[in-house]
Amino acid sequence: MANLKGNIAFTGSVGGLSAYTRKGSDKIILRTKGGASKDKIKRSAAFTNTRKLNAEFGGASTTARNIKLAMTGLTHLDHSNFQSRLTGVCSRIQKLDTTNDWGRRVVLISRYRQLLEGFNLEMGTGFNSIIKHPLQCSINRNELSATVLVPQLFPHISVYVPGRFSLFRLIAVLGVVPDMKYDERSKKYAPVNKKILLRRADHATAWLSTEEICPQQMLSLQMQGDARMSDDDSLLLTVGVEFGVAVRADLIEPVNYAGAARIMMLV
Repeated sequence: MANLKGNIAFTGSVGGLSAYTRKGSDKIILRTKGGASKDKIKRSAAFTNTRKLNAEFGGASTTARNIKLAMTGLTHLDHSNFQSRLTGVCSRIQKLDTTNDWGRRVVLISRYRQLLEGFNLEMGTGFNSIIKHPLQCSINRNELSATVLVPQLFPHISVYVPGRFSLFRLIAVLGVVPDMKYDERSKKYAPVNKKILLRRADHATAWLSTEEICPQQMLSLQMQGDARMSDDDSLLLTVGVEFGVAVRADLIEPVNYAGAARIMMLV
């Protein structure tokens, strides 16, 4: 793998080379095509370890995708490919499984929830650097609900504005994240609890002035319907801060590439 430099820039395929870019970077990456065929990797004894690696990577990346789904509504508050960072965390959780064989290790989010708490999405400034006073968060598993108590916020003291923005709001999202295990029938990772429904709920404050004291307020989230959760599933609470500009008196648009979010807790 190499980076393309000079006056000639392209993406796509030329001969035996592929050129592409990654989110969060303007560099063009080059790599050569080729390698073993898919059928050979799938069946040959020489690729046994490769199949194990691929299987577990699939489990970690699928778990990361489920976490991303549980954060829907806040995922735009990151300038990088944060799902790859989530996959890295899920891979480390997977390696903590000492019961199952390599290639079949489970991803037990419910056992290692603390390893995801504090995970940040950001546009260059972390959530705790923008909202400096701590939020009081709670989750009720039985009721599939959560609350976020936002304290009184003072401009330039409790709230740091990384730009010339006049408005901001807080958004809370509650979602379901299942544990994942290798399914021998499908040869893929699937939820341990096969009845789980990946429900979510969200709540946003009104737009608030960055130059005025903001009163204390409570964000309440309630999932609708039965998510069919078991002990193998977790509720994930994420809170984000988004900045906005007034386009008209009755229209406020969020600012692109500004804000941050943070996983507050899992239960």
